[in-house]
Amino acid sequence: MSRRRKKLWSKSSVYTTIDGSEVKMDSTWEVAMAEKLDELTIRWIRNDNMKLEYTTIRGRKRRYIPDFYLPDYDLYIEVKGYWTDAARHKMKDIEERNPGKILILESLAEIADVKQKLDSRK
Repeated sequence: MSRRRKKLWSKSSVYTTIDGSEVKMDSTWEVAMAEKLDELTIRWIRNDNMKLEYTTIRGRKRRYIPDFYLPDYDLYIEVKGYWTDAARHKMKDIEERNPGKILILESLAEIADVKQKLDSRK
């Protein structure tokens, strides 16, 4: 009998924004980020059509869909709780292609403190 590998990804859900629209979220941390941004009345966009180009470890061109875009800050936010080598490479390439436009949050504490991180970027 073979053992199945447990999936590491979080459970997806639907988040209802302040204006009542529903947005698909891929993890509980993304929901926490949306709640915090709404609490701070910071405008955010989450859109599958918003894509940034990167190159994989093997040299293939791909497109990355950021978790959030903050138009008032012209900044993308990635909420990242689990890293693979491929994900590290991807985010490094994206940061190099988009200097100063990516904020990576790696814990619930960083999500809770996002206002300070945003203010320090001004």
